[in-house]
Amino acid sequence: MKKVPHLVVVGFDEIVSNKYLSCIQDAINLGAIDSYSVIDLESERGEILKRIKSIPLKPENAFFLPNPQYKDQWANREDFEPIFRELRDKKGTIKVYIATELKAHEGYLRYCVENGIPSLTEKPILAPMKNGRFEPRLIEPVMQYLLDESEKHPVNHSVMTLSRYHQIYNEVVIESLKTKMIELQAPLTSFHFRHAGGVWNLHHEYESREDHPYKYGYGMIMHGGYHYIDLTVQFLSLNKLIFPNAGFTLTLSSYVAYPSDQNDRISKIFSERFGDNRPEWSSIRDNSSKYGETDVTTTFCMKEKQSGRTITLGTISLEQTTPSVRSWRHFPEGVYNKNGRVSNVDLEAQLSTLHSVNVQCFDVPIRKIKEVERIDAFARVSTRTNASLLPNDEYNTCRTFSGLFHSDSNRELMTRWLLDKEERSLLADHLPTMKLTQALAISIQQPGYPVTFDFI
Repeated sequence: MKKVPHLVVVGFDEIVSNKYLSCIQDAINLGAIDSYSVIDLESERGEILKRIKSIPLKPENAFFLPNPQYKDQWANREDFEPIFRELRDKKGTIKVYIATELKAHEGYLRYCVENGIPSLTEKPILAPMKNGRFEPRLIEPVMQYLLDESEKHPVNHSVMTLSRYHQIYNEVVIESLKTKMIELQAPLTSFHFRHAGGVWNLHHEYESREDHPYKYGYGMIMHGGYHYIDLTVQFLSLNKLIFPNAGFTLTLSSYVAYPSDQNDRISKIFSERFGDNRPEWSSIRDNSSKYGETDVTTTFCMKEKQSGRTITLGTISLEQTTPSVRSWRHFPEGVYNKNGRVSNVDLEAQLSTLHSVNVQCFDVPIRKIKEVERIDAFARVSTRTNASLLPNDEYNTCRTFSGLFHSDSNRELMTRWLLDKEERSLLADHLPTMKLTQALAISIQQPGYPVTFDFI
């Protein structure tokens, strides 16, 4: 009889305890997994044990790895491999959810791929490091290695990201745009995307944070920005519906702001209230790459590779220095949203002279109900259509959606993965996303200069 897999959660932070315990419980009830174990660092032992004590569904085991001794030693195989072997020997089969800080993803994912262990990795998939710093040029070769290796050990490896099962982006907008493109035989000719992240870190937090850190050379792109890079890729890939046999190149050019620019960009009225007026940070402006970026704006051109003809023009804006809900000087304990982030997305996809769809999706903090933790979402989806040519359509439409929760799409992905039914967010599906991520990260190292790559 086939053994029921055991779930291993690597990195037991608030995301797991707040979002996914119900999914894990449901999977246990359905017989999809037998139970779960957690792995984290020794430095987190006290916090993890306190978290475990507070939750109803407790792990069967909690393992703690030695803290890294060197700056490049974030996922030491000789430390975690014996635990994986022990669990496999005891349980027969395991599945691994990789929810560590980004810099440690690659080591665990490599092990899972090379040993045929099904995995789910939090976004972004990986951030290759060199001499303790993020090195974006290594993204594509590492991804290609993982994909080649996964073919030798064919089990499913999925990626946890917001924009694969989202109620608005995927189920409403992309699906309806697919239908319209096929009906009209019209390509996507322009795409404009803006994400305002509402993230507010103080200067000393850029140095001190180990979760969502900036001090290793990666920032917005490799933090929340990945959700929206992935969403952009899904829209641009729709052109394959019209040109199924074509290849495409993407050329992009970016401008960027860093933590060293922040002191001049935030009102002194409020930075002084936070004890965060730090004019000396401007002295590191010539060494901006010391810290990851906070804000990026990009212009791009997508061309059909063989003919060189332009198909899609557009922009991508990923900004954190936007309205936040932060009003506190020190990080509060027991709150995941420590820097008061709130999200606002505005995107427009146009099919030349025939049709366009605009989406506004933004967070709505609920006052007096711990607005840091209780944040709903509201969406408005509007279309403009050439109804003089398409008499069955309206010139303008508008639909609104309220009471949304972005985490619903994450839970849907987690549930499907636990039940072995996940098929929208497989590792191979994210190769174009990681290629665009690499291009964006390279482009900000040379602001204003174009970067071109084979896209799809």
